[in-house]
Amino acid sequence: MASLSYCELLHVPSAPNPHSPPKPYLGIYLSSGKLEEPVSGCKDNAFIQVAGIIGGSPAEETGLRKDDIIISINSTPTCRHTGNIFTDFKKMIEHQEIGSAATIDVMRGGQRLSLTTRLKRAPPHNQQEAMHPDIGACSAPSLLSNKLDVQGGLTVFNSVIDRLYQRSNAIHNPGWPYEKETNPLQLRELTYLMRHPLASGAVAKGLTLELVSPLHEKNWGLEETVRKAAGLLDLDLPPNSPPDGITFPGLLRTMEETKSKVEHALSRLRPEEKALLREKALRPWDDDKWNAVLDISNGFDRGELLAAFTPLLSFFTRDNLSLLKEDLIARFGHNKGPILFEATTPIGKVIVGGQGPNVYTEDAALILDLGGDDLYLNNAGGTRPDIPVALVIDWEGNDRYITNEIFSQGAGVLGGGFLLDLSGNDTFVSADGSQGAGFFGIGLLYHDRGNSIYKARSFSQGTGQMGIGLIVNKTGNDHYLCSNDAQGLGLFGGAGILIDEAGDEYYQLGGSEPDFRDPLKSTVSMGQGFGKGIRPEKGTHGVPGGTGILIDEKGDDTYIADYFAQGSSYYYGLGILNDMAGNDQYISGRYSQGAGIHSSVGIFVDQRGNDFYYASFGVAQGMGHDYGIGFFEDDHGDDYYWGGTLVQGATTMGSVGVFIDRDGIDRYWHLDSGQGFATESDSIAVMITTESAAGLKNPVDDKRSIRLGLKPLDQ
Repeated sequence: MASLSYCELLHVPSAPNPHSPPKPYLGIYLSSGKLEEPVSGCKDNAFIQVAGIIGGSPAEETGLRKDDIIISINSTPTCRHTGNIFTDFKKMIEHQEIGSAATIDVMRGGQRLSLTTRLKRAPPHNQQEAMHPDIGACSAPSLLSNKLDVQGGLTVFNSVIDRLYQRSNAIHNPGWPYEKETNPLQLRELTYLMRHPLASGAVAKGLTLELVSPLHEKNWGLEETVRKAAGLLDLDLPPNSPPDGITFPGLLRTMEETKSKVEHALSRLRPEEKALLREKALRPWDDDKWNAVLDISNGFDRGELLAAFTPLLSFFTRDNLSLLKEDLIARFGHNKGPILFEATTPIGKVIVGGQGPNVYTEDAALILDLGGDDLYLNNAGGTRPDIPVALVIDWEGNDRYITNEIFSQGAGVLGGGFLLDLSGNDTFVSADGSQGAGFFGIGLLYHDRGNSIYKARSFSQGTGQMGIGLIVNKTGNDHYLCSNDAQGLGLFGGAGILIDEAGDEYYQLGGSEPDFRDPLKSTVSMGQGFGKGIRPEKGTHGVPGGTGILIDEKGDDTYIADYFAQGSSYYYGLGILNDMAGNDQYISGRYSQGAGIHSSVGIFVDQRGNDFYYASFGVAQGMGHDYGIGFFEDDHGDDYYWGGTLVQGATTMGSVGVFIDRDGIDRYWHLDSGQGFATESDSIAVMITTESAAGLKNPVDDKRSIRLGLKPLDQ
């Protein structure tokens, strides 16, 4: 089975995308409320309550108000009987005819009112998807397709795919001015995978290979990797001409031109809007300024902003950095003292350090250090309000980068921050939003050779929000330590990427922020390849998540996290973890190891090695929840799996969960509800294993064992 292609193993032919018939809508945000007097047959006496009114909707025209409790529509009670009260209410509205009159009985301030409305057609949506023609070019039925056919599951499968297609076109914020026929921040790769969930593994391998391939070129360059990251945001950066001469003056000119282009790209924003974006760059969804932040975020061109940096990125190749160092030595090598050159320029303070140890305490726009064991106590390639473009290049030495300031060490906020350290056993310690983090801009941290320690608080180590955050480590045994929200995290409109090429790595994420589900025993991680969006609720705008990717190419690695991590996702986000080789350990709590939660896609791939997987609570290891896609694939090696509940190919509520172990002598353990388990008839769970497996529930004598979790649609 290890050699079987996607076409041979997974591809299931599906009908053309279904035509979405016009649907009626009322135009309210939903909450629940209780009536004082109990109503017979209503569980918990809970009814639909209006949490907000959408402008221009039938609800507004009818006179519905916030906090009204809707008792019934056309005499049908809106109370909860058994299932989900919100789902039942949406179905109740959708079953009405567009333009038809509907009588709505409400309770307002203790008074019962009867209102009449005419339901309008819901605004149509048709999100564009990415293109992967080679992946879908399959000519013969796959093993999974045959299995579905034998078990009568093709009807169920096509029904699930149809509903996911409709979900991929969902309206996040009806009436929002930036969301008309499409939502501009819903990414095409995410939309494609919601419609083609079985292709998740093949797509993830292809995307990660595109990101790492430029770094393996002889004259490696970071520009092409950044271009590929921009492509994940549906942005195509324009071609760039090579710089005219790799010299110190040439670099200064390029940085000055870049600064001018950045200022032009942000010129549409008013000063107070820029100030708000800086102030709320971290956790902007946590207070009443969130809707304003999201509105401002759609008011400037990310493509123009990111394109401003391509001339500067062209300096970042192996050959160009060598030429730049030679020019610095020829130009300043005769100078005495630790600092060879220092000046205030149009881009800000510029410093050239010699080959001995230096201590840098003041923030600077540009620091070029030729060697020595240096100490950086400043922004170290992090933007500041007066430094929209910041760059540090350190060629040699065992350096320490230490700060308690946010947005440092290769971090960009409304600009671009770059930190390149080319050799040495280095230590990076910072606060939030640092170490390869981009917020409304780009942040890049590159480390070439040596053993490194990266320690930050949150939103760091490859975090992108309305931009690109990228951390690349070539070789060395490294430690990545962070409290939460880091290590390949894609927030709205962003791509957050962590790439480690070789070495035995230790990734630790979580342990500080309690998760409300079990605050005494669990913490939030949100990273290690995680895409996170924000769900709309009670007057708060929702937004699709970005793309978070963690790629580890070689080494025996350890990944430790708790809730929400390790190739997982939340609300229209895309999360990918791809470990390409090594004997690895993965330890997590919940919503992890290939889990897609609430209309999102989480993909976990381990391509080679004898691995250990542990998910204490579960909802992991190829698990889809609430129209989510969870995909888990281990290609080679003798592996051990332990999980709690809903693991190893499991689904709920219209989702797809896939678990594949292609090869090896494996052992499986779980508590309950796993190994090809679907809770509802509108979900599909798949578990594919080899013949050499122990601990499977109800094992079968089949060299290519496929377990399906599905129920007839009438159950």
